[in-house]
Amino acid sequence: MNRLLQDEIHTGSGHVCLQNVATSQVYILVTSIGSAAVNEQAKREAAHFVNFLIDSEEVDFIQDAAFADRLTSFIRDDSRASLVTPDAESGMAELLFAIAAKLRQRRTIPSAWFRPNQEGERGRSSNNNVSLSRFQEFPLVYMLLEYVHHKGKSGDFARTGLLYILESAAWSDELEKWIIESELATMMASGLGALYSQLSSKVVLSYTKESMPPILVFSNINNFDQPSNAEPISSAALQANLATFLSFVVFWQDALERCPSHEIKATLLDHFDFLFLRPLLYPSLVESSDIDSGSSVAVMTYLRAILESLSHPDLIRLMLHYMLGEPTKSGEDSKPSRPSTLARRRKSESLINNNAIRIDDPSPDLIALTDILRGYLESHNQQTVTASLRLLASILHSWHKFANRTLMKVQLSNNSTNKRSMSTHHRYLEILYSMAESISDDDALGQYYESHLEDAQVVLESHPCFAAQLLPPGADVSEKILPRNNVKQRIIIQDDPLFVCLLSLLENFLTNDIVVNLSLSENLAALASCKETSLEGWLLASASDGNEREEQPVMNVHASDRSSHAVSPVFARLESLVERIERLRRDIEDFDIYLAERRHVFKVEGDIDDALADVSVRGSPQLEDGNLPRAKHQAPIGSISERLKTSSVPSRSISPRGRQKKNMKDHPAQPKYVVGRLSHLRLSPSPGRSNPVERTYSSSPLRKQSLSSTASSALPSPRGAPDALHQGVRLQARSRLPRSTRENNESETSSLRSESIRSRNDCSEESREITLSQLLTNVVILQDFILELAAIIQVRASLFGEVSL
Repeated sequence: MNRLLQDEIHTGSGHVCLQNVATSQVYILVTSIGSAAVNEQAKREAAHFVNFLIDSEEVDFIQDAAFADRLTSFIRDDSRASLVTPDAESGMAELLFAIAAKLRQRRTIPSAWFRPNQEGERGRSSNNNVSLSRFQEFPLVYMLLEYVHHKGKSGDFARTGLLYILESAAWSDELEKWIIESELATMMASGLGALYSQLSSKVVLSYTKESMPPILVFSNINNFDQPSNAEPISSAALQANLATFLSFVVFWQDALERCPSHEIKATLLDHFDFLFLRPLLYPSLVESSDIDSGSSVAVMTYLRAILESLSHPDLIRLMLHYMLGEPTKSGEDSKPSRPSTLARRRKSESLINNNAIRIDDPSPDLIALTDILRGYLESHNQQTVTASLRLLASILHSWHKFANRTLMKVQLSNNSTNKRSMSTHHRYLEILYSMAESISDDDALGQYYESHLEDAQVVLESHPCFAAQLLPPGADVSEKILPRNNVKQRIIIQDDPLFVCLLSLLENFLTNDIVVNLSLSENLAALASCKETSLEGWLLASASDGNEREEQPVMNVHASDRSSHAVSPVFARLESLVERIERLRRDIEDFDIYLAERRHVFKVEGDIDDALADVSVRGSPQLEDGNLPRAKHQAPIGSISERLKTSSVPSRSISPRGRQKKNMKDHPAQPKYVVGRLSHLRLSPSPGRSNPVERTYSSSPLRKQSLSSTASSALPSPRGAPDALHQGVRLQARSRLPRSTRENNESETSSLRSESIRSRNDCSEESREITLSQLLTNVVILQDFILELAAIIQVRASLFGEVSL
């Protein structure tokens, strides 16, 4: 029969077979055989037969009530079968999708599929029959909901079909009202919660042999210690469950974007809030702990994945406003709404109240996301610190406005018109460059800095807060694009608890885990890259400290002079780290030789990556056409190899140290999982391959350095033992004291340098042992980070006009 129908369509011979199927209702017999058949091929052929009828343009089967009823029974019988193969499941979901697509094309929903009852008729039904009555009114929606949370093709077909139904509400007021009053939003929120509950409650950050990053391989760092009751993030089962959950999260976003009805959107947001965010997501965040082996890592990782999968402002605002404890604007509740929508909101609130396990559950007013992050950043569990830093970096990159308002305490700058003098600007750059030279006086240091300038240019230009201000309001697109510099900047208050935690981690840079330092440097660079965040006070000296001396000449700052210029908390800690490296150089034999070897290893790895990237680009027609293909399946959230290609900031291009200029708000179906600051894997560029475009940077004494690197001679062999890199090195690390022991009566008018000294007094010394290999990698990362900060300061000066000429 299928072959006859197909041949008839190709020949166009009057469609006699289709007419006969419609008049004799052969589809009843075919679907009955398909429902009763045990043979998989028979079921598949029955589904193909029905698909022919749905797609038919000669005979309108969609209008036939008998066809709709029989098809509904066929799909329901198949879904209730004891053994349903994935192919059969996807076949049924494809049928439902075909029906939804056909209804969307018609822009009307026939009464054969949508038969809403009157309020009086539904009201006379018993409570047990309400759901059955709803199903009978629009069975297509409920059958789609049965597959919407499934994996693979069946879930994709069902989610797309529901999106088509939501779009159809634009031309049917009756359908809009039915969706609002139905269990659609409730079942969607319940399905989201069910998928979230299936995720592992305890996770450990780990890598497979294939995904182990070179920076850890060359540093002889193995995976984190894995507790017996924690599941590795790289496991196939966890990755599959996480991918299914995130696809459903993205489906919520697509529903809000595609739905034309504001009332339906409000209903969906209410159910997301009261049936998922409040009873599941936030409590799991509060109840997590870094003591029970992995629950804190799991929740922080899942929350980061959710935020990076979403781009819809309403969903992000709803989540972050609630978890950060921000008050709800009264204007949002004062908007007029239909009675049906208000009724659904009251029902949602009653659901969360009735299902509350404990009356005294903590609320964000008492324990906000900021408090949880601060506590985890002070943890001794390096996995917890890493997961928290990655979550914070995700917020700073994509949703930095929440960081400027709630995550960190800030104040508006009163010096929006004041600019740094050129001599002061040069002095800051000289201090940073002198620190980098003190760590390792490499001939190619200037070339590394040039590469950081290229990166900083792209990062700052593509930052959301800068891109949003390229054109004034109402400007014509033909106008010249110039940045608006009249935005009032925010200054980070130095005693902000979260910022203090970052400074404490910076102080222990040499003893931190490598992945902690990569994430820490990413957060500090993200803060410095935001146009709306002033560098004054936390990174550079405050204007009130009297450091703006126009007559001071540019000078070469040596180690003996830097301490008098370390006038900010970050500069003071960087200088302290450089001094500790100087002491290590004296105490460890052949320290400079080991350090040069480590830098050389990373450089060779970068050369290999560049060669492979060039080959892949030359053989990729999509890249030549400028159309980047979208990956259907995302790399695992713990996969380091994925970070080499994508990032929450623009990823590096194929050229050495370059970054692709790409939209920060990529399609939500392609979440980018930040697993650390692995851009530092490219710690040094390939000499001679960079041909940077001429740019107008601010004047900098660092650019006087020669970028030509002489051919390096063979490195001398260290005289230590063969296993010297694996031997332990005991260093002093600072541990934060309990908050109750800190003094709170310090003067707010004290200088930045005295503030940094007081913050050190709040710490206690403890001994920590790391391997020499880990120490060398941390030193290389520190040098690279110092150059990155200098590059950001210089590019900001020219791009944002922060220096007086």
